[in-house]
Amino acid sequence: MKYGPTPTDKLPEQDQTKVMILAERHQRASWAHNKWAESAKVAVDFFEGRQWTAKALADMAAQKRPALTFNVIAPLVRLILGYHANNKTDITFSPGSDARSSEEIAEILSRLEKNAAMSTGLKFVDGEVFLDGIVAGRGFYKTVLDFENNDLGEISTTGQDPFATYIDPDADTYDLNDSAAYIQTAKMVSIDEIEGTFGKKVAGLVRPFTQGHTPVAPVTSMMVGDEVSPVRTFGQRDETSNEWWDTFYGTMGDFVDTYRKTIKIIQSEHRVTEQRNVCIDLETGDKKVLPVDWNRDRIEKILYYGQSIGNPLIVERRQVTRLQCTTMVGDMLLHDAPSPYDTYSIAGYFPYFRRGMTRGAVEDLIDPQKEKNKRRSVEVEVTSKLSNGGWSYHESSLDPVQERKLKNFGASPGYMMKWKGEHEPKQMSPAAPAMAHERLEQKAQDDIRTISGINESALGELDRVQSGRAIEARQRQAVIAIQLYMDNFTRTKTILGGKHLELFQNHYTEKRMYRVLGEDGKFTQVLINQMQTDPLSGIKRILNDITIGKYSAVVDEQPLSSTFANAQFEEMMLLLEKMGPAIGPALPAFADLIVDMSSLPRKTEWIERFKAMQGQMMQPPGAPGAPGAPPQLPPPAGPAG
Repeated sequence: MKYGPTPTDKLPEQDQTKVMILAERHQRASWAHNKWAESAKVAVDFFEGRQWTAKALADMAAQKRPALTFNVIAPLVRLILGYHANNKTDITFSPGSDARSSEEIAEILSRLEKNAAMSTGLKFVDGEVFLDGIVAGRGFYKTVLDFENNDLGEISTTGQDPFATYIDPDADTYDLNDSAAYIQTAKMVSIDEIEGTFGKKVAGLVRPFTQGHTPVAPVTSMMVGDEVSPVRTFGQRDETSNEWWDTFYGTMGDFVDTYRKTIKIIQSEHRVTEQRNVCIDLETGDKKVLPVDWNRDRIEKILYYGQSIGNPLIVERRQVTRLQCTTMVGDMLLHDAPSPYDTYSIAGYFPYFRRGMTRGAVEDLIDPQKEKNKRRSVEVEVTSKLSNGGWSYHESSLDPVQERKLKNFGASPGYMMKWKGEHEPKQMSPAAPAMAHERLEQKAQDDIRTISGINESALGELDRVQSGRAIEARQRQAVIAIQLYMDNFTRTKTILGGKHLELFQNHYTEKRMYRVLGEDGKFTQVLINQMQTDPLSGIKRILNDITIGKYSAVVDEQPLSSTFANAQFEEMMLLLEKMGPAIGPALPAFADLIVDMSSLPRKTEWIERFKAMQGQMMQPPGAPGAPGAPPQLPPPAGPAG
């Protein structure tokens, strides 16, 4: 669900102490968050072309000066996005060191992951999160169980807005599960969303907040502040000003658009410590926190089962840390219950990370971009103003009317003028534009290339006369410059894979069937947690039980997939060309491999027909279906009965 399991149309117990603690946490996190958001917002604005402040535009318009924008940051970011799109990062699973894990279950988990990636559109979510990280310095995945179409729950991974994600300011590790005491997310929702998620009664209690009928409480005033964020809605208005409809509908009483997102809710995932029953395997030392609703009879059954199979178990009360999920609107708790997950639903991507310090690829390019815009604007202004050098004339050569016409129209093309006497008015040549502006702009352009580490060859431009191999070498050099961003993304995908593995093993406990598209383009069926009974012994066992065993997430990388595949195909063809005389007649045996490495459509049909032809050619002469065999005639009919 969007904000946790749906309550039974009632509010949880209102704990003002908890409200104060969460409000204080949000206040501290907001102060720290806004320091990052201010610079991240500028980076997003520069990438999207909003590179002049409103005050600068107004001042330059009043002075009739041009404010030109030459966005050289955007193509550099698009190049990095292109490298990422061609860098295939699939999550797979490998068995751990315990005896209960196996290669077969690891393969099944990998297929389940592929199915989840296809159903949730993970390829496109990857691009969204990667773009947030490269531009703003932070990108986030949000992974939850979605019960919209399946009551058993299915994995749903989406991109989380980094400007609405507040991390514990005391955290200092890349994996937020290691050091963050809490993570909070804020979102604007409507009354209808509140009613659909929490019930009609709860929506009625929240409605006064949207109409201004509830006074602002002290805690609410602590939590409400100016949110720093770039434009992030389809209504692309100026985020620095309040439009008239923001205040108009607030005074209309019950006449309010219930679909309008007017309520800010804050969801907190925070750690709590408590005493819980823990089951310990005495052979392996593995520990598992038992559900809080398990009574003594159920625990005794677990201990008896372990004793019957020769696996000694004990249950002890231990101090454990778990997650609590709390949703607030102002001073009101809408939802407060133990989280169904062992780890945070938020996984972060940080292109550059050092002890909590995060940065993107755009921040260092802002000053050179400003310099380029400023120098080009000044150069255009100076050149346009110096295009007319003026006139020089004798005081007695023009009468007042002619002098006024020369002043008003002397710069117009085809201007006609007459004068008196021998002193002819002469037009003065304009001064040459200062070369300093051009040199400074070129330096800014070079600084952008140097700082980003991306050269012209990587952008597809020929920066110098050189061979093809030299161009490829310079392109690889640019790839090395952004390798840190790719490595950290792989690290994030590994954390995301661990989250998916947790949901698979903890929540995919029922019998389920999935169809997964294989590498050969065919769908294969995967059946998990199927209960089978031995007809002889009557013993029941679970086939493909994914809930047992330890596994680890592995990111299977294939850099520049299309280019890499083409290079492999060309290398294979060159190798076959060299080996052709040696292998000779055996070359058709490699036909299926050659077709499989190509980019031909319908490769599967090609391979199947090659194999069918090979099967016919390998049959002995005269065998049915073999080349040269006599046609098969139908058997003679028996005597009429």
